[in-house]
Amino acid sequence: MTEKHQYDKKKLIILRAALIAIGAAVGATAVWQYFVYFPDVVRTEFEPVIIAVSGAMLALILALSAKPFYRLGAGVAQSVAGVVARLGAQGVASVALGLVAAGIFVLIVDVIVGTYQNIWAVRLLADVLVYVVFAALCCYGFAKWLTVENDDEEDQASVKRGYLLAADCLADDRALSAAYALQDVKVCDGAYKALCLFGGDAAAVKRLDALVRNGVAELVRCKTAFGTHDEYVELERALADKKRLRHIAPSDDTSSPDGISLDLFAAPHAELLRSLETRPDPASENTVDAPDGDAVSGRIIIDK
Repeated sequence: MTEKHQYDKKKLIILRAALIAIGAAVGATAVWQYFVYFPDVVRTEFEPVIIAVSGAMLALILALSAKPFYRLGAGVAQSVAGVVARLGAQGVASVALGLVAAGIFVLIVDVIVGTYQNIWAVRLLADVLVYVVFAALCCYGFAKWLTVENDDEEDQASVKRGYLLAADCLADDRALSAAYALQDVKVCDGAYKALCLFGGDAAAVKRLDALVRNGVAELVRCKTAFGTHDEYVELERALADKKRLRHIAPSDDTSSPDGISLDLFAAPHAELLRSLETRPDPASENTVDAPDGDAVSGRIIIDK
């Protein structure tokens, strides 16, 4: 099954007329210039006929190629418009740079051709063809380069660079396993308040304090106030997105598409639990009892 293309009849007629005019002018001028520089090739009375036939043949060839030229032009215009719409000012700059670069290539080609050929019609035809080809290639190349740079920036902006341990996870010993198994684990500084307000037991607070005190997890400052459990959960999700952190959520929480469920981690072994209980606190003299302070168990809350 062949692909069907839709053509604007008026544009196609105008394009065909333009191609006929260009073909006739280029074909006739090129042969006429050839006879000017090489007058002895044919008899003088035959020259007008050959010039007219050459112009008519090239005009006919281009006229029959109107639809391919239409598709080519429409494709290039659509690509350029898409790049400009996507990249904005950078897209316009890429097209402008492509046209300028193509002009530089044309100057170089014209000097080279002029060294070996003095027929100006041939040089003009070569310059036009080279400019069209190199303009398309350079515009595409610059646009592709800018597109790749933008895609890299977007990909880097969307990369998750750490983990945010949810306060609800601290009711389970597996939160300890998750924190030790992963790198760059953060905890919202409101977790202490949330555990105190929303039914967190002493063991959960002890786990959080052990993780922070031993440098396994860092506290991240969050200045947003909350009054209910749901508000705190939304605060944690927003914080994870803002800091580009993957959310370590409880087993029954499936709201984070790129989050990590606590089900992936096994219960911590007894040696780990003992190390948390017996490890000396390097800043025990600075321990703060209130959950709303800027330091808990001697750890400075980070704000980054």
